[in-house]
Amino acid sequence: MKILVVFTGGTIGSCYNDGVISPDSSTRYKLIEMYKQNGGYAEFDAISPYTVLSENLNGEYFNLLYNSVKENINNYDGIIVTHGTDTLQYSSAVLSYMFGLCNTPIVLVSANYPLESEKSNGLENFSAAVDFIKSGNNKGVFVAYKNNGEHANIHRASRLQKHLAYSDKIESVNNIYYGEIINGNFIKNINYTEKQDEIKFENIPIFNATSPVLKITPYVGMVYPKLDNSIKAVLLESYHSGTVNTASKELEKFCNTAKQFNIPVFLTGSETGFFYESKELYSKLGIQVLPAVAPISAYIKLWILCENNEKDIYKAFSKSIGGDIL
Repeated sequence: MKILVVFTGGTIGSCYNDGVISPDSSTRYKLIEMYKQNGGYAEFDAISPYTVLSENLNGEYFNLLYNSVKENINNYDGIIVTHGTDTLQYSSAVLSYMFGLCNTPIVLVSANYPLESEKSNGLENFSAAVDFIKSGNNKGVFVAYKNNGEHANIHRASRLQKHLAYSDKIESVNNIYYGEIINGNFIKNINYTEKQDEIKFENIPIFNATSPVLKITPYVGMVYPKLDNSIKAVLLESYHSGTVNTASKELEKFCNTAKQFNIPVFLTGSETGFFYESKELYSKLGIQVLPAVAPISAYIKLWILCENNEKDIYKAFSKSIGGDIL
C-alpha cells in the first residue's frame, strides 16, 4: 500500500508558539511518525505544495493543490491531503469537481486542535483515511473526520455542510455520510446513494485569487451589494426552508440590475415540492433554483463553470460530478 500525503498546512500542520497556533513545516513528519508509532503501517511519500492557515486560502492555492494531485494521482494507491478545517469544504469541492469519481481515492483530513494537544483528532482522522484507502474499491474524493463522541466518518467531499459557529463538527448534507471506520474497518452507509459522473471538465480552469461568483447569505434587514462587470454569476443562499425575502424591494432592485448586466442569479438550499408563498416569486425575479447541492460546493461549481465561460450554466450545473447532486 503506497500513499502520497500532500501537506498544505492548517491546524493539523501547526503547533503552539507562545500560545499562538502557527504553521510548522516539521509537523508534517510528526503526523506520519505518530501514525507509525501507534502501530499503523503503509508506505508514505510526502510533498508540500504550500503551507498556509486555511482561513488565508484563495483561488491561487486551488491551482497549486490541483496540480500537485494531478501529477501524482496515477502513481499511488491513494492520496491524503492534510488541510485546515476553516475552508476544508472549499478545497474538498474543488478536488471533487476536478477529479470526479476518479479511480484513485483522494481523502482530505484536518484537525480540531494541533497534534500536540490531547484534544486533537488529527491522528484519528489520518488513521481513518489510511484505513479507508486500504479498504479498496472506493472512487473519488472524500473527507475523513471524527466528531467528538463518534466514530470517524467518511464523507463524500462534495457534500460537506459549512461549520456551525463555535463548532468544529463536520457533517454531510442531511447527515448522510458515505460510511464510517469502526475498529479499523470501513463500513459503508446503506442509506448513501449517488449518481455516476454525468459531466467532466475538459478545460481545467486556472483559478484567480478572487472569484467571479458573488455569494450572498441572507439575513433580516439585509442590504444587497452593488454589481459590476467583474461578476459573472450570483449565488443566493436561502434560509433553511429554501426561502429568501422576496417581498424586499432591495431584492427586486438587485435582480433587475443583474438582468441589466446579464448576470444570472441562482439560489441554493431550496428543495422542489416544498413551497412557501415567497417561493412563487423566484421566476418573476429571474432567480434560478439550483438542484440540491451543498451550498459551498454549489459556489465552487459555479466558479469553475464561470471560469470555463460555460454558455448554459444551469444546464451544466444540473449534471452530477463527484457525487455532488443529492
